[in-house]
Amino acid sequence: MAIVDFDKVHERRASASSKWLKYGDRDVLPFWVADMDFQTPGFILDAIQARLEHPVLGYTDPPEALISAFVDWADRRYGWQLHPDWLVAFTSLVPGLNAAVRTVGGDGDAMVVMTPIYPPFLKTAAFNRREEIRSPLVIEQGRWIMDLGDIEFRVKDVSPTTIMLSNPQNPTGRVYTSTELQAFAELCLRYNTVIVSDDIHWGLCLEENVSHVPIATLDKDVANNTITLISHTKSYNVAGLQSAFAVIPNPTLREQFIAAKDGWMSSVSPLAYAAAIAAYNDRSTWLSELQGYLRSNRDLLTATVAALPNLKMCAPIEGTHLAWLDARAIPVHNHAAYFEAFGLGLSDGVDFGDPGFMRFNFATPRTTLEAGLERLQQASQSAPGH
Repeated sequence: MAIVDFDKVHERRASASSKWLKYGDRDVLPFWVADMDFQTPGFILDAIQARLEHPVLGYTDPPEALISAFVDWADRRYGWQLHPDWLVAFTSLVPGLNAAVRTVGGDGDAMVVMTPIYPPFLKTAAFNRREEIRSPLVIEQGRWIMDLGDIEFRVKDVSPTTIMLSNPQNPTGRVYTSTELQAFAELCLRYNTVIVSDDIHWGLCLEENVSHVPIATLDKDVANNTITLISHTKSYNVAGLQSAFAVIPNPTLREQFIAAKDGWMSSVSPLAYAAAIAAYNDRSTWLSELQGYLRSNRDLLTATVAALPNLKMCAPIEGTHLAWLDARAIPVHNHAAYFEAFGLGLSDGVDFGDPGFMRFNFATPRTTLEAGLERLQQASQSAPGH
């Protein structure tokens, strides 16, 4: 028996869902924020309920059960042998990004961001008084890749203190290979630039021959030059119960990260810790079932887009539950507003550093996706000049 019924539609507006309330009373289906419309797996809910048997929900330190579960999980999944002291528990990716950028260097130092990228990456420079250097990803043989030559050209005279990596990549869906990551890591070592790696979509690899590789697992030198930010919340559909780890083998970087986050980052909920323990101890079929359903949704979306005018998409999407649609052939000033007029709530590529693109979250029951694809077809075929 399947762990959850992915086809079941859950009415989320009554739960004050940020995703579903964004457009108010308008007839707009939300495919924007990276939040799945599926039921959270029962073993996660059971763990939360068990924690509620204790009547006090006060400030909570990272439980020893969580540390050991995460260490075992990293070894089991990646052969990544971690020392518990390397782990720093914190709330979620966005504050982790800012703490990581503050960890190295000081005001005015350069940092590198590869676009398109999850929007909070593009705010970290201003928040932390850094100089932002953008290097666009490029398409080669139908895949988005890092342009290492461009990165080196841009950084050779400024020696940036940090460079941001998203893997699996949000929003393009790339899952970088070990070869790609090794070349990238060598470039960072050459310029003494610390890698800040966002790995929160680790469990959402959709291609059966593609595996997520944390860059810190390549070798000791790379590990000592990397701050890995990782969480179970995307893979186990508990985005509202924020909990994450920074994996930092380098003791100097680790101490600086702790200092950078202290005083402004809130503590983690005890219920979030309970969910995390259950996730990292999971031996069930949840991930394989989820990946299979997302793969089918991805294939339906890919086939639909391929048959439409004015829209393109690199295929296949290797990871995440996000599609990156190229709508630049639709000659409008505001693409988000254009699609909303057809009842589609998508994430605007402007916020990702790539105007004319739109991000489409396909982690939703099939009937909802099919309704969205009908609207996408209408929007594509109704474009000015078509």
